[in-house]
Amino acid sequence: MTKAGAVVAIGFLMVASAPADTWHVDNRAGDDANDGRSEKRAFATIARAVKAAKTSDTIVLANTGSAYREAIALSGLGGTPAEPFIIEGNGAVVTGLRALPATGWKQAGEGVWLYAVEKKPYGNPFLVQAGRRLTQAKSAEAVEAGQFFWDDKGVRFRPEAGKTIGDTALEATLLDSGVALGGASYVVCRNIVSEYHSNDGFNIHGDCRGVVFENIVARNNGDDGFSIHECGGAVVRNGWFHHNRWGIQDVNASRSIFNGVTCEENEANGADFVGGYHSLVDCVVRNNGAAQVNVRGERPKHLVGGESDPLCEGVAFLQNVLIAGGPEGLRVGGTARVTARNCLITQAGTGAVVRDQSVCLLSSSIVAQCQKLELDCTSQSFFRDHNLYHPGRFRWQGKDFGPEQWDAFRAAAGHDATSLLADPTLAANGVPAPDSPALKAKPRIGPTQPVTGYQPTPPMKEKP
Repeated sequence: MTKAGAVVAIGFLMVASAPADTWHVDNRAGDDANDGRSEKRAFATIARAVKAAKTSDTIVLANTGSAYREAIALSGLGGTPAEPFIIEGNGAVVTGLRALPATGWKQAGEGVWLYAVEKKPYGNPFLVQAGRRLTQAKSAEAVEAGQFFWDDKGVRFRPEAGKTIGDTALEATLLDSGVALGGASYVVCRNIVSEYHSNDGFNIHGDCRGVVFENIVARNNGDDGFSIHECGGAVVRNGWFHHNRWGIQDVNASRSIFNGVTCEENEANGADFVGGYHSLVDCVVRNNGAAQVNVRGERPKHLVGGESDPLCEGVAFLQNVLIAGGPEGLRVGGTARVTARNCLITQAGTGAVVRDQSVCLLSSSIVAQCQKLELDCTSQSFFRDHNLYHPGRFRWQGKDFGPEQWDAFRAAAGHDATSLLADPTLAANGVPAPDSPALKAKPRIGPTQPVTGYQPTPPMKEKP
């Protein structure tokens, strides 16, 4: 089969699909008056290419070095299982930033200026100055120097001492999402950077099936780097989500599979799964502001059958995942069901927190060098074995156990019969070193593939 025109077998009937077209976009040399059918006759805007496209076509963006200041929005436009709709970004950037010229500001009190907009951007809009995100004030009346505040009238800003509004070149996140799919199925989107949007970098709503993202980056967005809602489904291969509010937030009855994805330095959770089925394999989730991986259930009233859908209870599968830093490593709560195998949880405040009526299986994994506790569990269904812990501090049903109480902890919990309490001895790439006790265990314990970006901590000092 080819994009030029496929012959598809449906039962005994042979059906010839219409030839697919390729549409080119160049935001420097292009012109929307062109026909868009070659690089030399490229459109200037993504919107023009989307308007021209039909089922199973391809849109190719030229990476001109200048960001595209518009969204890639597909609503009801996609492909088929045999011939997906393709968006080839070539590493281009889509941004939600718009300049706020000094002439548009009006004084709104002593030292405070107002830039009026017709409607407050959806999500968590913010201001940027020289590439730096500014701090939002607590209220319109409490805007301090260098801060902003959004309300229904627009955005307020107070210049720093000695500066005027004309001295400050400000940009605002006036677009809500960079790549937005609504009811668009069988789409392949690759090699795109989505940044500085008031809502999400990549946003999926409605019945989206067979969607694949490859080599994508979401950074500096006001809400999620990547987010699926309702009953959408997507596969992400090789992604980097950083400096957003949440790295990933997939909700409702959505389904997502992530391979080779890094979530780091996000304000809240790194990967936040609220209902649905989700998989993290060969991923890195580290140094986010709250839980690194958070799984819980929900009962979405807006989704047909959502209150009775067992998928909305939340299911997640983790394998060969580095979870590092932050207040909590893996957190499981509500009605969620989680399986974690061959993971490394380290440097978090507490390694794994399992709560409520949730069910969690943790096996063949290393939980080590956390700041407070390796495990904290109030659920009656936290099953563990073939793990390695170090130094070994546990809170089980509200009772604390130290390393010297290892046998007492296992007797109280009824698990970890063959788990080890030992220094994991990790190599520089995050996998157990050749002399690690994790490799001597049967089955072997810990990550089975090198972990990109692993940074080992220095040995813990004994208390005086």
